[in-house]
Amino acid sequence: MSRTTTPERLPFLLEIGSEEIPARFVPDAMAELGRRLGEGLAAARLEAEGLRVMATPRRMVVLCAGLATRQPDRQTEVKGPPLSVAFGADGQPTPAGLGFARKAGVDLADCERTGEGAGACLVARRLEPGRDAAAVLAELIPAVVLAIPFRKVMRWGEHDLEYPRPLQWIVALLGEQVVDLSVGHIRSGRISRGHRTLAANCEVTLESPGAYLPAMAAAGVMVDQAERRRTISEGLAARLKAEEPDGRLLEDEDLLAEVVFLCEHPTPFLGAYGSQFAALPDEVVATALKAHQRYFSIVGPEGRLLTRFASVRDGGTDHLDNVVAGNERVLRARLADALFYWGFDQKQTPDQHVARLQAVTWMEGFGSLGDKSVRVSTLVDWLWAHGLGEGGPRPASLARAAVICKADLVSEMIKDGKEFTKLEGFIGARYAELAGEPAEVCRAIVRHYFPRSASSELPGDINSSVLSIADRLDTLAGCWLAGFAPTGAKDPYALRRHVLAIVRILLDLRKSLDLDAAIAFALSQYAGRSAPAAQEQARAAIGEFVQTRLAGYLAEAGGRDPAVLRAVLPVHWRDPQAALDWSGALEGFRGRTDFQALATGFKRCRNILKGSVLADAERAGCFDRWLAGGRGAGGEDFSGLPEPAEGELRRQAAAAAPGLQAAAAAGKLGEVFSLLSALGPAIDRYFDEVMVNAPDPALRELRHAFVREIHGLFARYADFGEVAPVD
Repeated sequence: MSRTTTPERLPFLLEIGSEEIPARFVPDAMAELGRRLGEGLAAARLEAEGLRVMATPRRMVVLCAGLATRQPDRQTEVKGPPLSVAFGADGQPTPAGLGFARKAGVDLADCERTGEGAGACLVARRLEPGRDAAAVLAELIPAVVLAIPFRKVMRWGEHDLEYPRPLQWIVALLGEQVVDLSVGHIRSGRISRGHRTLAANCEVTLESPGAYLPAMAAAGVMVDQAERRRTISEGLAARLKAEEPDGRLLEDEDLLAEVVFLCEHPTPFLGAYGSQFAALPDEVVATALKAHQRYFSIVGPEGRLLTRFASVRDGGTDHLDNVVAGNERVLRARLADALFYWGFDQKQTPDQHVARLQAVTWMEGFGSLGDKSVRVSTLVDWLWAHGLGEGGPRPASLARAAVICKADLVSEMIKDGKEFTKLEGFIGARYAELAGEPAEVCRAIVRHYFPRSASSELPGDINSSVLSIADRLDTLAGCWLAGFAPTGAKDPYALRRHVLAIVRILLDLRKSLDLDAAIAFALSQYAGRSAPAAQEQARAAIGEFVQTRLAGYLAEAGGRDPAVLRAVLPVHWRDPQAALDWSGALEGFRGRTDFQALATGFKRCRNILKGSVLADAERAGCFDRWLAGGRGAGGEDFSGLPEPAEGELRRQAAAAAPGLQAAAAAGKLGEVFSLLSALGPAIDRYFDEVMVNAPDPALRELRHAFVREIHGLFARYADFGEVAPVD
């Protein structure tokens, strides 16, 4: 029997101390630490209440208001062999019965007998005493800490231990007792560390978890990230009110979240840089402020940047003037560099920059950036002529944008991986604007990089959208041929994001494009650098890749049912807009009885044919034959089919074909499924009354040809077997 007493609960503290961990690693690590520890405690049957995860750059902390000090006892039941096996005919135990009892750790006499007749068997029940929480935690915590999936880890000294930065200490207290455990070579204790400067990194001895937060506050550490965030926000607001009342912070949630995990004791302050840098575009200044310095920009009433910035010191207010002066000095040096780049780059025209692209390798063995610009221009023309155009010739502004859209990649501001590299496109547009290029050209230059992330803003206008798709298709084709297809977690050229962007842009434009043909054309531009066989192989692989990404996007963002997508995408993946429309139309018909009869019949056709269905390329011919009354691909005459049910199905299918053609051409997809559903009863009757695999070989062959044509008619629209009822 299990114990009925409730285990005592005590507060628990875990602090993992290390050198400063990169701020961008911390939020995800906190989530993983909380999740893994919570799941581990639940699996270990240790009840915990008030689990709280906190972090600073130097410490990951779990503080628990009440943790059970012992696991509850558990009664386990082990089912043994049948009685007829456990005991002989004379009623004496057999070796099987004795072996079961020995393995279960009980006497055979203590085993119970359960069940009746042939199902009667032995059962061993035993009481498993709960373990002390300290013993469980000593096993659980090291496993949890070392399993946190950081983006990058390192090893240090001679230790075989991986963590983002060298571990320094571990505090583990359950009540007032140290939980004895080791994470690698670091043994737990009750000594933490104070703030590096405010408390000279002093040792802080902790008596209990309840004393943790006050003790760390006394040692200059704000452990709670929410408190630090509040201190930063309120402190900066107060500084602005006092020193720059007309200014406001340029909102940047990502930057604020990062700064919170860059400090243990934030002290906000404002600084200034010279007015000579006002000649730079605001985006350049804001990038210099944020990219390396993690400063906040301040804008004035008119929305332009002021020559002030806001920042946070990790420490107190002592000698703050020196800190401000030091930060201003560092910032001025960076802005001086930017001002030099800005003036130097304008000494050349966009066309002169483009000419220099030929000297820059895009990808080893796959040409220069100049080659890529030429391919993108050609792709733009192809896309405009094959579905993305708005009637008439391709706009001159689009052609011009395609020629000079990569010009800034050789500019001093962007090249060589400087902190301003993220401004590619924007800088090119500003240089083009200063060189007198039309506004629509400049807009396409900057927005063809949109979306810059999986969910960020789309290009918006048609020129930018076409240029963006062309650029991404060329990258997709070249990288795939070069052997950089995504595998597992590896996607060095972000091809998944490029495909997702293409899909999002096409759906935003609500235009139809044959992606398979576009991919083939993009691949064909590498004719001199890859063999035709490699291009065909890449085309097929990219097609599957696109189909998978499209299915994921339509399910997640479009809310489409995965079964419907499995039915529709094999036929319509080439055109994302068509895939969206057809899947939406199909979802409305799944519940209809006649449609379910159709889907079931489709599945039965496929089962009978055993893979001998019409190939994709033959389905157009199949439909033409139904428009002409219905004959087999080999000229088979279905008028000779003897059963009334097959004659009726043939008649109805032939009669439906013109309506299907007209409805699909008019975009009336619901009407298409309505016409197909009307065939459901006929196909249901066919399989009820007709033996397809007839004994007569000639009749069997004719019926197989008929079923193949019926299947081909339906397969033109979807793989209905995916939405058929389960057999």
